[in-house]
Amino acid sequence: MRHITLGEMLTDAELLLAVRLNDRQKIRDQIITPNIDRINKSLGQENDPDYLAYAVAYSLSARRII
Repeated sequence: MRHITLGEMLTDAELLLAVRLNDRQKIRDQIITPNIDRINKSLGQENDPDYLAYAVAYSLSARRII
């Protein structure tokens, strides 16, 4: 399994928006789905928008300091 960084998948603006949205469904609907063709090209494979949104939301929440 290949590991990727969020920066390989999302632009800086998309990453900032994902942090602000802080919701898997909103990340999917507002960031991943509209950009899925570019994301697939950058990752070199077809991807499921639901799974990518989950991965982004999980990665962002795992890095939060409470």
